[in-house]
Amino acid sequence: MNKTRIPVQLVWGVVGICVVPSLLNLLGVDFGSPPQTLNTPLPNPTKGEVIDVMHYTLSGSFTHTILEWSAFCTAIFTVILSLIHFYLKEDVITIIIGIALFSAGCMDAFHTLAADRLIQGVADNQNLIPFTWAICRLFNAVILLGGTGFFPLLQPRKSKGSIGVVAIASLVCGITAFGIVYICAHSATLPKTTFPNSIVTRPWDVAPLLLFIFAGLVVFPRFYYRYPSLFSHALIISIIPQVATQLHMVFGSKELFDNHFNIAHFLKIIAYLVPFLGLSLDYIRTYQEQANTAKQLKQAMGVFSSILTESR
Repeated sequence: MNKTRIPVQLVWGVVGICVVPSLLNLLGVDFGSPPQTLNTPLPNPTKGEVIDVMHYTLSGSFTHTILEWSAFCTAIFTVILSLIHFYLKEDVITIIIGIALFSAGCMDAFHTLAADRLIQGVADNQNLIPFTWAICRLFNAVILLGGTGFFPLLQPRKSKGSIGVVAIASLVCGITAFGIVYICAHSATLPKTTFPNSIVTRPWDVAPLLLFIFAGLVVFPRFYYRYPSLFSHALIISIIPQVATQLHMVFGSKELFDNHFNIAHFLKIIAYLVPFLGLSLDYIRTYQEQANTAKQLKQAMGVFSSILTESR
């Protein structure tokens, strides 16, 4: 069973990464971005000075874009590996999770494009960013639960004719992700999602938090015991940063680009990185087993040749 489990050192490493930002907060470190206020240093600033002030004012938005796009790229790399794994082993379970991560990555990408106004819209960013974040997280949790909890019950472990199903499912999920964000961006009014004076500062993020906890305690362990692998075990470990991400948003973040907001976005990258790590370790183990098999076969052939030579 140890061959299908992430090494305990890496698990503790993930836990440490999730805890360290909070410990640094206790020591006075603030990961928040400067507030978005446009103040020029001089009465008649030059063009260069105005540009510098604008860049400083938008530093929070730049940080948000970098963090979200890093999460998206991590998800895409995992999807590419899962596609290769599916092509080599025809293991439909891996590609199911790949589709789920691809869908979550698409939501993150479209959420970022809308926040940066690369997807034209009318909604105010103060409402658009936290609302689409909550929708993205809910979408992420639901599709992961669907992929690991229901689809494996209806499909065989291996399937040679699943390429079309995979392509259609990916297309549908991508279009759905774009449609949700597009509708939100073009909505004149969006629900209020941030309540700075409450204990639960972002109540819309409570539902994803509960779903991720349920996935980590019930669904993902069952999925692992039915289909044991380093990849499926990594899904269980990924719940640690997923839950940590939601805790920072639900009980900490009070405004855009503040300390807990940025920590949560960073931890989401780790949540996407853990399955990628599990899939990579799965590849390494597979190649090591193939190398050991080839070595044993070579030794057996050598012994067999020696026996033939002696018999002559």
